[in-house]
Amino acid sequence: MRLGWRHSVCLCSAVAVAGRRLPIPEQQVADLFPIYLKLNGRRALVVGGGKIACLRVKQLIKAGAEVTVVSPKAGAEIEKLAEAGSIGLVRRGFERTDLSKRYFVVIAATSDHEVQQAVSEEAERHGILCNVVDSPAYCNFYTPAVVERGELRIAISTSGRSPSLAGKLREYLEEAIPKNAADLTETVGLLRSKLRLEIPGDLAAQKKLVDEFVQKVLKK
Repeated sequence: MRLGWRHSVCLCSAVAVAGRRLPIPEQQVADLFPIYLKLNGRRALVVGGGKIACLRVKQLIKAGAEVTVVSPKAGAEIEKLAEAGSIGLVRRGFERTDLSKRYFVVIAATSDHEVQQAVSEEAERHGILCNVVDSPAYCNFYTPAVVERGELRIAISTSGRSPSLAGKLREYLEEAIPKNAADLTETVGLLRSKLRLEIPGDLAAQKKLVDEFVQKVLKK
C-alpha cells in the first residue's frame, strides 16, 4: 500500500442541526487541501491552559505568531511564558467577545463542549482559522503530526480521524528518515540558487539537474 503524507490546513464543513454543529456526510466533504501557513507577526488565540494548549502555544511562538491565551487556570509553563512577556495571558474563561477579526487563527484546547461550540461559531462568524482539539466537527483546519529535519518537514494527517495513528506514523518516520536529511535539504537549496544564476530562465534544465543530483545522493 502506498501512503501519501499531507500537511493539512483543511476546510472541514459543518452544518447547524437542532442548535448543534454537526459534520455534513462524509461523501459531501471535498478532499483536504495541504498548506503551510506563514504566521510571523499574526495574532493567534489559544483557549485553554493545559498540556495540549501549552504545546500549541509553543508551536505558534516558534512560527512567529503573537499569542494570547485565555484560560481560568494555566499550567506552569504557560505562566512562565506570560511572566517572560512571550505571550499574553487572560486568566478567565472564554467569552465570545474575545474573538474578533484581529485574530488570524484560534485553537481551542478544552474539553468543555459549550466552549468548543462557542469558539467555532465565533471563528466562523469572523472568518478566522479554527482548530478545536479532538473535535473535527468544530474545525476548519487540522494540525498534523510532523517530522522535522532542519528545513525538511514531513507532515502526517488522518483528516482528524485518528491523531493517535498519525502520531505512531510520525514515530515510524522519525526512525526511518536519516538525521542528516537536513544537510541534504540545505545542499539542494544551494544548488538551486546556483543553477538559477548559471542557467537563468531554463526551469526545465534546472529541475532536471536537481532531480539527477537528488537521485544520485539517495542511491548512496
